[in-house]
Amino acid sequence: MTDEAGAVFALFDDCDSTALARSSRLYSGFSHERVCVDPAGLDAVCAAVADDARRGLHAVVLGDYEFGRDLQFGKRGGGALRFLLFAGCEMLSRDEADAWLASRDGGAAQPSAAGVAHVTKSIARDAFDAAIAAVHDALRAGDSYQINYTYRLHFDAFGAPLALYRRLRARQPVRYGALVALPGGAWVVSCSPELFVEKSGALLRARPMKGTAPRSDDPREDAAAARFLANDAKNRAENVMIVDLLRNDLARIARTGSVTVPALFSVEPYASVWQMTSTVEAGIVDGATFADVLRALFPCGSITGAPKHRTMQLIDAIETTPRGLYTGAIGWLDACADGGAPAARAAGAFAPERAAGAASGAASGGARAGEAAPEQAPKRASTASPAGACGDFCLSVAIRTLTLDAPSADGARRGSMGVGAGIVLDSVAADEYAECELKARFLTDADPGFQLFETMHAARDAGVRHLGRHLARLRVSADALGFAFDEAAAKRRIEARCAQLADGEHRCRVALAKDGALDITAAPLAPLAGDAVTVLLAHEHGFAPMRSGDFLLAHKTTRRADYDRAWKDAQARGAFDMLFFNERGELTEGGRTSVFVKLDGRWFTPPLSSGVLPGVMRGALLDDPAWQASERVMTLDDVLRADALMLTNALRGAVPARLVRAAEAAARR
Repeated sequence: MTDEAGAVFALFDDCDSTALARSSRLYSGFSHERVCVDPAGLDAVCAAVADDARRGLHAVVLGDYEFGRDLQFGKRGGGALRFLLFAGCEMLSRDEADAWLASRDGGAAQPSAAGVAHVTKSIARDAFDAAIAAVHDALRAGDSYQINYTYRLHFDAFGAPLALYRRLRARQPVRYGALVALPGGAWVVSCSPELFVEKSGALLRARPMKGTAPRSDDPREDAAAARFLANDAKNRAENVMIVDLLRNDLARIARTGSVTVPALFSVEPYASVWQMTSTVEAGIVDGATFADVLRALFPCGSITGAPKHRTMQLIDAIETTPRGLYTGAIGWLDACADGGAPAARAAGAFAPERAAGAASGAASGGARAGEAAPEQAPKRASTASPAGACGDFCLSVAIRTLTLDAPSADGARRGSMGVGAGIVLDSVAADEYAECELKARFLTDADPGFQLFETMHAARDAGVRHLGRHLARLRVSADALGFAFDEAAAKRRIEARCAQLADGEHRCRVALAKDGALDITAAPLAPLAGDAVTVLLAHEHGFAPMRSGDFLLAHKTTRRADYDRAWKDAQARGAFDMLFFNERGELTEGGRTSVFVKLDGRWFTPPLSSGVLPGVMRGALLDDPAWQASERVMTLDDVLRADALMLTNALRGAVPARLVRAAEAAARR
């Protein structure tokens, strides 16, 4: 994939696609890219894309909000319109899309672990309130009727982007999902529920989305929320403002008298919210090009407010960070019907080997001329030439959309997602902030595919050894990964479970799910056979190095298959654990232990920056003045020349260890 193997591809994923009417699209065999950053060059770039289509290539479209803004003002700014050109386009049913995604994610029906952590907002709460006050000032001045105010969420992404998309689409199936592996290693992960505009034959259709209400787990409350949204005067007023804006925009490229509104105030269910949508249709004027459509419509009025031009100026003044692809457009563009390009190919029985082709080079096209004079989108098309007319297309509004950066050298990947709300004069800042957080739950509430856990030493009378440290570590991880966690309630439950234990030492395990559900189990703890244990080297027994950039190593999660296999393999070989090293050759930890190395009479343990779990017993020994232990980067040479080794965990405490090399281990077997 630049899917992790490097291929550029695009999947447009319709949850309603069937074997009888395939509407999902898989683009593969990347050829090149054309980019327009200057509105003055739009016609030239679109003409080049049309030529590509006549030669048999298929176009995927990614448009930044700022490019649409610049297009409306007729000046060059900071946004880009990108066309990715592919040799192949295959039509898939939903089942075939499911199978293709699974084939790229280890073949399992369930997605592999993936999610986001360390989520931060681009704006503080008091700054949000100040921004809404500025919006209200503009509304009172008559500069706008409604302003769509947005901000950004920034986060660390973990797991494969494709797996993250699988998890998000399972939570929120939509008709306009998109997964795009971009040249250079960046990704777009979109679960947009909103159609911007589509063209089928001579018909243009837009479905602006405006109006939100929270879902409920209680069926009666959920139904009541839907009824409230359908009849709420404020949401209806906001929706009809945008419908009128879209009617006006469509009229600029529509046949006279063809603009209609076949559906108004429809309410649709999604994972965490109800959304209100309406449908606007028009017949496209003869000879209109894709560039003409963009000049008339882009960006979508549902994510600006009304009137569009003045409101975009206000957005520039009030918002503090660029939107980028968020609230822009994502979609596909077919060749003109008479252009001679082959149609997208329907899938027969799905075959995983028909996957995305290898990436080739990337080329950038489009004029980079100076700024053009401002112009209004034409009522009539810029050309009536059949070769210049517009093929069918479908563009979504890029909401519920993540942009993931290419990974850094250590494998870490940053990402962002925008959220926002339509503000009118009677909007309350606290309510709009809550609506933004509700929309963000699409991402922040997604199950990553693992639990957090603590393994603790427990006894009936003594309770849990180092309970405070265990709970503190669990709290830090829950905060970082967005897990719900009631620390006080967890402490009470653990203490109650300890009171029920039989005599003797016990192994107590606490597992925390994403939604805050807590599971506590306990079993008698068998003593170790002897005062010391043996330890092996993981790389001598077929285990790969750890990646220091994997920040999940700092959290105790159930995503630890390599660690569990290592200590179990060690146990089968008569040892207690295996020691791991990272990609730089630095010592990290054991499969179930932290490690201390005595060098020249002093104890050292690897630093967290090497890719180490902050072990409970590790922390206790570092804080114990009697040990005088400290952190230090160490290599295999240090381990081999060590005065002594000590393995530690909360269950066993500190246990002396002797290193056994592979040859000796084999001889002992």
